[in-house]
Amino acid sequence: MIYPEKLKPNSVEIFELNNQIISIPKVKIEFEKWNGTPIKNTFGGKPCIDFNNVGIFAELAIMNLFLQDNWNARWIETYGKPKLKPIHLTEWNEEGFKHQTHNAIDDDKIQNLLNEIAKINAHNFGGIWDVVAWKNDQIIFAESKRSKKDYIQSTQNKWLKSSLEFGLTEENFLMVEWNFRN
Repeated sequence: MIYPEKLKPNSVEIFELNNQIISIPKVKIEFEKWNGTPIKNTFGGKPCIDFNNVGIFAELAIMNLFLQDNWNARWIETYGKPKLKPIHLTEWNEEGFKHQTHNAIDDDKIQNLLNEIAKINAHNFGGIWDVVAWKNDQIIFAESKRSKKDYIQSTQNKWLKSSLEFGLTEENFLMVEWNFRN
């Protein structure tokens, strides 16, 4: 897998699925804390990162790191959405979650892949990793976790398991463990 320069794995995250050890590539990365005008609606208190002098969430920063390397990418969010209708985000509207713009994935091959994994995952997008990125024949699911603050949820394990059952490999996943620079 050819990763964007700033997202090249420098570690692994160990998962145990069905009594089998899975090693998922992981990158540890630091971001600058946003010190500008506070974001009006932080989606339940998400911390804000300074990304090119703009205050955004880690998921959007990770998505943008893929975009800067000529990948296509979306932040996929399932909160408050029907099981088969996640929202695909490319930016954050400060008016709040119900005011977000759905930016559908227009690549049929990628959307079909997502739909097939959701079928295996009990007809549910719940647990899909934060960012889906694709370039040529490569696809990566990236999960954002703030160091010592966030942890993998059981639904994310189920998405990983369903994706591996579909035929993806460990290289199609990337843990992004981030923190603020001191």
